[in-house]
Amino acid sequence: MSDNARNRVSLFTISIFFVLVGSPVGALTSDDFEQRLFHSGGVAGNFRLCPKSAFDTIVPLSDSSAGESITDMTIAGVNRYIQENNVRSIDELLTRLPVHYRTNFSLVEHTRATGQSSLERPRIILFGSDGMLLMNIGTKPDDPTYHKLDIAQLHKETGAWEFSVFDFTQQEPVLTRNAESCRECHGGKNSRPVWGTNLDWPGVFGDNIAEGPQGEALDDRHARAMNSIMAGEGASGRFSFLLWRDELLQRGGKRQIAHHDFGAELLLSNIAMGSATARGAFTRLKNHHKYDTAKSALILAYYLRKGNAFLSHNEQKKADKFARELGANEFTLDALLEGLGVDPHEAFSLATLHSLEPPHTNWSLGRADLYDLLMLQVFNDLRNENENVDRLLSNRRSELGVLDCPTTAHTIADVIDFKMVHLFYLTGYQRYQVNRVFYPLDLEDIYDRVFLPVSAAMIALSKRAL
Repeated sequence: MSDNARNRVSLFTISIFFVLVGSPVGALTSDDFEQRLFHSGGVAGNFRLCPKSAFDTIVPLSDSSAGESITDMTIAGVNRYIQENNVRSIDELLTRLPVHYRTNFSLVEHTRATGQSSLERPRIILFGSDGMLLMNIGTKPDDPTYHKLDIAQLHKETGAWEFSVFDFTQQEPVLTRNAESCRECHGGKNSRPVWGTNLDWPGVFGDNIAEGPQGEALDDRHARAMNSIMAGEGASGRFSFLLWRDELLQRGGKRQIAHHDFGAELLLSNIAMGSATARGAFTRLKNHHKYDTAKSALILAYYLRKGNAFLSHNEQKKADKFARELGANEFTLDALLEGLGVDPHEAFSLATLHSLEPPHTNWSLGRADLYDLLMLQVFNDLRNENENVDRLLSNRRSELGVLDCPTTAHTIADVIDFKMVHLFYLTGYQRYQVNRVFYPLDLEDIYDRVFLPVSAAMIALSKRAL
């Protein structure tokens, strides 16, 4: 059978499917998600409390906790608070941070960034509940950067990262925005944080010292140091603002984040920074003037990257022509993204120093990488504009659903909504509130639960759009 005949049969099958099924529910967008959220108190799952549906937060939400000092966790918001409240030291500022920054942190014994650190005086990395504002804090008084606070923010509107410094060495703090010195490590147009990939967090407390990629596990030194800090016997007073889970840390164990249903610190640090990085990449992608014409092609290229699709000779010719018109040198996901202004070699290589080390784009959050998180957002966006795609997702039953929560998601559309809510739409204190009572253990499992079940239909639709 010829390529054209095969395509006609496949598309005819898809068309018949669309005629037989009902109307789609409608995709979730960032503009309407708050109106669709509700709290039920939770339903019984497999030995755990679960959301009743994709939009169920279980608990009521508020924007901030009562009595919080800093409520605007942006660089501009922090700077405004410093000026309005006459804050004159980093130590003073730390005590005013919201609870989801005092709980979501890691300690770093060996740093590749500016500043000094050691076992007794590690640097404190604050990543918050959503990774959208990061802080790097020194604890060695003789460190030349001890009174300087490195801070990074993802700007929601542009998708760009800002890397700036608060300098408290003068009588009045000075903010230097977009410090040029940060570009060497973090990059330029597609700048990003620097943090270890899943199973490899060099220099961070909890990174497994066994050879090769290993799950997080404390060694004796880190466990003892953390236990001393928790007991109030740390070598720096700057540790005092941190909130810890009431636990005795031991060799081989994991530190569990306080006030969190799951708690595994390093995995959650990657979920936070990864979701923020992917959110920024999608915003920059969507702001490109050619993005709207490229959505289906990006989906097809993603399936090709996963090895789940192939192109015939004629299809390859069409794909190559599309790539050239987009400004890409070949029809691969990397090339298409670069043609649209998002270079994965810079944007996705979080485990490397931009100008000093070769890039590695396969930075991992566990079951997913940044390509998976980016393409989930593209898929949701395509669903918003394409009724055929929306109908397919809304009527394709999900066999896997949400782990241990069999009644939460029934269709692939439900699963997409669920993951968009927990990865991208819930942020800040609201994400903290939800994660106190519920954290989805399969949150980053995207390809198997979203893309693979509809691969045949989506590949055929994507090819036709070339």
